[in-house]
Amino acid sequence: MSLALSMVKRQEILRLHKQGISKRQISKTLQISRTTVHTLLSRYESEGEAGLKARYGNCGKSRRSDSDFIYRAVRCMKSWHPSWGGDKIHAELSRLRPELELPSVRTMYRWWHWNNQIKTGSNSKLPPSDSKWASELHEGWQIDAKEEIKIADKSKECWLNIKDEHSGTVVDPPVFPPQENL
Repeated sequence: MSLALSMVKRQEILRLHKQGISKRQISKTLQISRTTVHTLLSRYESEGEAGLKARYGNCGKSRRSDSDFIYRAVRCMKSWHPSWGGDKIHAELSRLRPELELPSVRTMYRWWHWNNQIKTGSNSKLPPSDSKWASELHEGWQIDAKEEIKIADKSKECWLNIKDEHSGTVVDPPVFPPQENL
């Protein structure tokens, strides 16, 4: 998304236009899109000086208002059933009101996040892990086999990717042709 034009640049567009310079030439000279030049000049013609002012109210994503039924229903379902996830609430709302066009589950999570109805990261389902990453060079390696990968000349090659856990350095792996029936 680009930044709003300064008032100086907006007035420069108007000055060049009054000199009879084409919109295309103005956009090349000032290095801004022709659509922007056209829009500003059209607004100036219909609104006068007020048409040159920046309209910051049109910027950014718009949130749904509280009067929107779906927005309120999604928030209410989450407050009535805090243990339910997005898929469950989406399915229940679809069952109760099949005529509604519901938002994606991700959008519902965004709405809950805006309204502080979910805590992010606090209820992880993963068990705690004992594993530690290597704390010094060559203490641990990650090894990954790549098998029968087509390369530029259409032949197939195999190799081992070996990476040091501590530094992230990739050890120079030997490449070898695939072996038949090992």
